Amino acid sequence: MPSPSSHLTWPRTAVPVIRSGGRFPMVAHNAGLVYTSPGTVALHLHDYTGEMWLGGRRLALRPGDFTLTPAGMPSNYDLAAPGHHLCVHFDAVMATGPTVKLPLHWRPALHEQRLSERLWEVIQLFRRGDAPADVLARQAAGTVLQGLLLWLAVTVAEGPVQPAPGRVEADLEKVRRHLDEHFRALLDVPDLARRFGISQNYLARRFRARHGVTLQRYLLGRRVEFARHLITVTQLPLKAVAFESGLGNSQYFHRQFRLVTGHSPSAERARALTKNAAQ
Repeated sequence: MPSPSSHLTWPRTAVPVIRSGGRFPMVAHNAGLVYTSPGTVALHLHDYTGEMWLGGRRLALRPGDFTLTPAGMPSNYDLAAPGHHLCVHFDAVMATGPTVKLPLHWRPALHEQRLSERLWEVIQLFRRGDAPADVLARQAAGTVLQGLLLWLAVTVAEGPVQPAPGRVEADLEKVRRHLDEHFRALLDVPDLARRFGISQNYLARRFRARHGVTLQRYLLGRRVEFARHLITVTQLPLKAVAFESGLGNSQYFHRQFRLVTGHSPSAERARALTKNAAQ
């Protein structure tokens, strides 16, 4: 297991291979549930207050904090209240040649908005899928992530710099962020349209044009995405995974999971266990 140092050594010329990413809720808030991923580095931008342990090192978390968890290092949380975080898991690589040192815990302060926007860019590129036409998008996601990591190394080394003010995107972006945060809740399109002051038909039409899928399919994708994340990095029973990801009973969960991924939740866990055993 990696030692609980204060940094991760990362090669300057790597192109990270991303395995999962999204805005995920922290579904357990006790220090007894341990998260670990032997083959991947976990990057988080937290939106909650509490405590986190990285390999036994205690960190006080507050909204906006950034953390990196090296591959194989256990982490656990004790939160004051439920919350969410932006999360990207990417393959660990051998740190050879020129390297940079990345902090395991950082408070970006004025840089938080820029960091969040870059992470969303990575996540949206990664979410394009596994089809041949999407391979380039996945590679682009890794390239953007590498740029973010190098920017992080420079920014931490040089100290805070006032970032350019960002603009909150228009209504459709607000809708997407709402769905990312509340993807486990039932979808009520009329209520969603009223909430953001958009007509129902316009919302449905423009959302599909922007994201390439319907509101319903987008929400299903986020639920399955989170379910895959839980299956891979925790030992929660599949029934609990179904509940936590908003996919209801086991039968519905298995049917929708297979619809999106082409295989069952049990096969997903078997793949994760096989990969972890090989690390």
